[in-house]
Amino acid sequence: MENLNTKELFAAKSIINQGLSKAAESLSFFMKEEIHFNELSFSINKIDKGIDFTSKFGTNIHLLITNVIGELKGVCCLIFSEEEADKLRHTALPKEIIENPALMAEMSDAIMLEVDNIISASVITQFSNILNHKIYGGVPELKKLSTEELNDYIHSNFMQDLYIINFKTQFASSQINFNPEFVWLFDNTFMNSVKSFALDNANMSKLEVYA
Repeated sequence: MENLNTKELFAAKSIINQGLSKAAESLSFFMKEEIHFNELSFSINKIDKGIDFTSKFGTNIHLLITNVIGELKGVCCLIFSEEEADKLRHTALPKEIIENPALMAEMSDAIMLEVDNIISASVITQFSNILNHKIYGGVPELKKLSTEELNDYIHSNFMQDLYIINFKTQFASSQINFNPEFVWLFDNTFMNSVKSFALDNANMSKLEVYA
Protein backbone atom coordinates (compact mmCIF):
# COMPACT_ATOMS: atom_id res chain seq x y z
CA MET A 1 0.00 0.00 0.00
CA GLU A 2 1.36 3.42 -0.96
CA ASN A 3 1.66 6.26 1.51
CA LEU A 4 -1.07 8.82 2.01
CA ASN A 5 -1.10 11.72 -0.45
CA THR A 6 -1.39 15.36 0.62
CA LYS A 7 -5.19 15.32 0.70
CA GLU A 8 -5.30 12.10 2.70
CA LEU A 9 -2.66 13.37 5.12
CA PHE A 10 -4.79 16.46 5.66
CA ALA A 11 -7.77 14.26 6.52
CA ALA A 12 -5.84 12.12 9.02
CA LYS A 13 -4.25 15.17 10.61
CA SER A 14 -7.58 17.01 10.88
CA ILE A 15 -9.32 14.06 12.53
CA ILE A 16 -6.55 13.81 15.13
CA ASN A 17 -6.71 17.58 15.71
CA GLN A 18 -10.43 17.31 16.37
CA GLY A 19 -9.86 14.48 18.82
CA LEU A 20 -7.09 16.29 20.68
CA SER A 21 -9.18 19.47 20.85
CA LYS A 22 -11.96 17.47 22.50
CA ALA A 23 -9.37 15.89 24.79
CA ALA A 24 -8.32 19.40 25.90
CA GLU A 25 -11.95 20.14 26.83
CA SER A 26 -12.18 16.93 28.88
CA LEU A 27 -8.81 17.59 30.54
CA SER A 28 -10.04 21.07 31.51
CA PHE A 29 -12.92 19.49 33.41
CA PHE A 30 -10.73 16.78 34.92
CA MET A 31 -7.98 19.16 36.08
CA LYS A 32 -10.36 21.98 37.03
CA GLU A 33 -8.65 24.59 34.85
CA GLU A 34 -8.87 25.60 31.22
CA ILE A 35 -6.50 23.58 29.05
CA HIS A 36 -5.59 24.62 25.50
CA PHE A 37 -4.23 22.36 22.78
CA ASN A 38 -1.49 23.32 20.30
CA GLU A 39 -0.07 21.16 17.55
CA LEU A 40 3.73 21.06 17.49
CA SER A 41 4.50 18.61 14.68
CA PHE A 42 2.94 15.84 12.60
CA SER A 43 4.45 13.04 10.53
CA ILE A 44 3.40 9.71 9.06
CA ASN A 45 5.77 6.97 7.97
CA LYS A 46 6.01 3.26 7.36
CA ILE A 47 7.62 1.57 10.35
CA ASP A 48 11.15 0.34 9.80
CA LYS A 49 13.78 -1.09 12.09
CA GLY A 50 15.66 2.18 12.41
CA ILE A 51 12.77 4.40 13.49
CA ASP A 52 12.73 6.02 16.94
CA PHE A 53 9.32 6.39 18.56
CA THR A 54 10.22 9.13 21.03
CA SER A 55 12.49 12.13 21.32
CA LYS A 56 12.21 12.13 25.11
CA PHE A 57 15.19 11.10 27.20
CA GLY A 58 15.46 9.54 30.64
CA THR A 59 15.19 6.28 32.53
CA ASN A 60 11.55 6.61 33.61
CA ILE A 61 9.60 7.61 30.49
CA HIS A 62 5.88 6.86 30.82
CA LEU A 63 4.50 4.82 27.91
CA LEU A 64 0.70 4.50 27.94
CA ILE A 65 -0.67 1.92 25.51
CA THR A 66 -4.28 1.61 24.33
CA ASN A 67 -5.26 -1.03 21.78
CA VAL A 68 -7.89 -0.06 19.23
CA ILE A 69 -10.61 -2.71 19.15
CA GLY A 70 -13.30 -3.22 16.52
CA GLU A 71 -13.55 -2.85 12.76
CA LEU A 72 -10.19 -1.08 12.45
CA LYS A 73 -7.06 -2.24 14.24
CA GLY A 74 -4.38 -0.07 15.72
CA VAL A 75 -2.48 0.95 18.84
CA CYS A 76 -2.44 4.36 20.51
CA CYS A 77 0.65 5.26 22.52
CA LEU A 78 1.01 8.34 24.69
CA ILE A 79 4.53 9.17 25.81
CA PHE A 80 5.34 11.46 28.76
CA SER A 81 8.65 12.32 30.37
CA GLU A 82 8.88 11.69 34.11
CA GLU A 83 8.83 15.45 34.71
CA GLU A 84 5.61 15.85 32.68
CA ALA A 85 3.98 12.96 34.54
CA ASP A 86 4.86 14.55 37.87
CA LYS A 87 3.41 17.88 36.73
CA LEU A 88 0.14 16.17 35.85
CA ARG A 89 -0.07 14.35 39.17
CA HIS A 90 0.59 17.46 41.23
CA THR A 91 -1.97 19.44 39.26
CA ALA A 92 -4.72 16.82 39.21
CA LEU A 93 -4.44 15.44 42.74
CA PRO A 94 -5.61 17.27 45.89
CA LYS A 95 -3.08 18.51 48.43
CA GLU A 96 -3.94 15.87 51.03
CA ILE A 97 -2.97 13.09 48.60
CA ILE A 98 0.18 14.82 47.36
CA GLU A 99 1.40 15.24 50.93
CA ASN A 100 0.67 11.62 51.87
CA PRO A 101 3.39 9.34 50.40
CA ALA A 102 1.25 6.18 50.68
CA LEU A 103 -1.75 7.74 48.95
CA MET A 104 0.47 9.38 46.36
CA ALA A 105 2.07 6.05 45.50
CA GLU A 106 -1.37 4.48 45.21
CA MET A 107 -2.84 7.20 42.99
CA SER A 108 0.08 8.25 40.80
CA ASP A 109 -0.33 5.56 38.14
CA ALA A 110 -4.13 5.81 38.23
CA ILE A 111 -3.93 9.50 37.28
CA MET A 112 -1.76 8.75 34.26
CA LEU A 113 -4.09 5.97 33.12
CA GLU A 114 -7.05 8.34 33.39
CA VAL A 115 -5.24 11.00 31.35
CA ASP A 116 -4.57 8.35 28.71
CA ASN A 117 -8.24 7.36 28.80
CA ILE A 118 -9.22 10.96 28.11
CA ILE A 119 -6.75 11.69 25.31
CA SER A 120 -6.71 8.36 23.47
CA ALA A 121 -10.48 7.86 23.75
CA SER A 122 -11.09 11.32 22.28
CA VAL A 123 -8.99 10.55 19.19
CA ILE A 124 -10.37 7.04 18.76
CA THR A 125 -13.93 8.38 19.03
CA GLN A 126 -13.25 10.94 16.30
CA PHE A 127 -11.88 8.28 13.97
CA SER A 128 -14.93 6.14 14.74
CA ASN A 129 -17.44 8.91 14.12
CA ILE A 130 -15.85 10.47 11.05
CA LEU A 131 -14.71 7.29 9.28
CA ASN A 132 -17.96 5.56 10.29
CA HIS A 133 -16.36 2.47 11.80
CA LYS A 134 -17.18 0.84 15.11
CA ILE A 135 -13.98 1.08 17.15
CA TYR A 136 -13.14 1.75 20.77
CA GLY A 137 -10.14 1.77 23.06
CA GLY A 138 -9.23 -1.17 25.27
CA VAL A 139 -8.02 -0.95 28.87
CA PRO A 140 -4.86 1.19 28.90
CA GLU A 141 -1.52 -0.12 30.12
CA LEU A 142 1.31 1.90 31.67
CA LYS A 143 4.99 1.04 31.34
CA LYS A 144 7.94 3.03 32.68
CA LEU A 145 10.97 2.61 30.46
CA SER A 146 14.20 4.21 29.36
CA THR A 147 14.37 5.73 25.88
CA GLU A 148 16.14 2.66 24.50
CA GLU A 149 13.77 0.25 26.27
CA LEU A 150 10.74 2.12 24.93
CA ASN A 151 11.92 1.95 21.33
CA ASP A 152 12.85 -1.73 21.74
CA TYR A 153 9.47 -2.53 23.33
CA ILE A 154 7.41 -1.01 20.52
CA HIS A 155 9.58 -2.60 17.84
CA SER A 156 9.33 -6.00 19.54
CA ASN A 157 5.59 -5.93 20.24
CA PHE A 158 4.13 -3.98 17.33
CA MET A 159 6.64 -4.44 14.53
CA GLN A 160 4.36 -5.68 11.76
CA ASP A 161 3.34 -4.22 8.40
CA LEU A 162 2.27 -1.03 10.18
CA TYR A 163 2.27 2.70 9.60
CA ILE A 164 3.02 5.27 12.28
CA ILE A 165 1.54 8.71 12.88
CA ASN A 166 3.74 10.68 15.24
CA PHE A 167 1.94 13.73 16.60
CA LYS A 168 3.74 16.02 19.04
CA THR A 169 1.40 18.33 20.88
CA GLN A 170 1.20 20.72 23.78
CA PHE A 171 -1.53 20.98 26.38
CA ALA A 172 -1.23 24.20 28.33
CA SER A 173 -3.03 26.32 30.93
CA SER A 174 -2.06 29.25 33.10
CA GLN A 175 -0.62 26.78 35.63
CA ILE A 176 0.82 23.90 33.64
CA ASN A 177 2.05 22.81 30.23
CA PHE A 178 3.01 19.35 29.04
CA ASN A 179 4.03 18.02 25.65
CA PRO A 180 3.07 14.38 25.22
CA GLU A 181 4.01 12.51 22.08
CA PHE A 182 1.00 10.82 20.52
CA VAL A 183 1.98 7.78 18.46
CA TRP A 184 -0.69 6.00 16.42
CA LEU A 185 0.29 2.63 14.90
CA PHE A 186 -2.12 1.29 12.30
CA ASP A 187 -2.40 -1.13 9.40
CA ASN A 188 -3.88 -1.04 5.90
CA THR A 189 -7.46 -1.11 7.18
CA PHE A 190 -6.97 2.37 8.62
CA MET A 191 -5.04 3.50 5.59
CA ASN A 192 -7.79 2.34 3.22
CA SER A 193 -10.50 3.95 5.32
CA VAL A 194 -8.75 7.33 5.32
CA LYS A 195 -8.20 7.08 1.55
CA SER A 196 -11.88 6.30 0.93
CA PHE A 197 -12.97 9.18 3.15
CA ALA A 198 -10.68 11.64 1.35
CA LEU A 199 -12.14 10.74 -2.07
CA ASP A 200 -15.39 12.51 -1.15
CA ASN A 201 -15.03 16.31 -1.41
CA ALA A 202 -18.04 16.76 0.84
CA ASN A 203 -16.17 14.90 3.57
CA MET A 204 -13.08 17.03 3.10
CA SER A 205 -15.00 20.31 3.23
CA LYS A 206 -16.18 19.42 6.74
CA LEU A 207 -12.56 19.14 7.90
CA GLU A 208 -11.19 22.40 6.50
CA VAL A 209 -11.93 24.34 9.68
CA TYR A 210 -9.44 22.11 11.53
CA ALA A 211 -6.51 22.76 9.20
